[in-house]
Amino acid sequence: MKKNSKAFALIETLIVSIVVSTILIYIYVQYSNLQNNYDESFRYNDVDNLYQLREIKEYINSRLDTYKNDILNEINTNSVFIISKENLEFNNASNYDSIIFNNLNIKTLIITKAEVIDIDTTNLSNNVKNMLKRVNNKSSNHRLIAEYEDGSVATMTFKLEVL
Repeated sequence: MKKNSKAFALIETLIVSIVVSTILIYIYVQYSNLQNNYDESFRYNDVDNLYQLREIKEYINSRLDTYKNDILNEINTNSVFIISKENLEFNNASNYDSIIFNNLNIKTLIITKAEVIDIDTTNLSNNVKNMLKRVNNKSSNHRLIAEYEDGSVATMTFKLEVL
């Protein structure tokens, strides 16, 4: 009888330790997923970045009579219109355009067509590509995307029309 109770205690301890370790592993995996989602929520569509992007959208709309044909031709040809700090001087940008890019710490500004599934992503960074996978594609408007120097990305719909 004594041998059986020692074996029973050993098996019981083993089973309890397996159950506890399984629960701890499950909790760790869930916490890891939660942490990744939390980090992504601050990387994509941060509130400050969305406010800045809205200001850029209003600025572009105010100057749309100058840019509209170039933007639409580029979007129809390549599915994206990309403005970066490097190509500002080649696009006849005003000093104010350069100031916007420098003060808001924007790395790249992108205008796409409505269906982001169909756009050419070869010239886009991995951050923008990952964000585009998360975008709700149920809008008929164009999309304005800003990638910031810190690696964060913000996006909103954008209607190409003069206000």
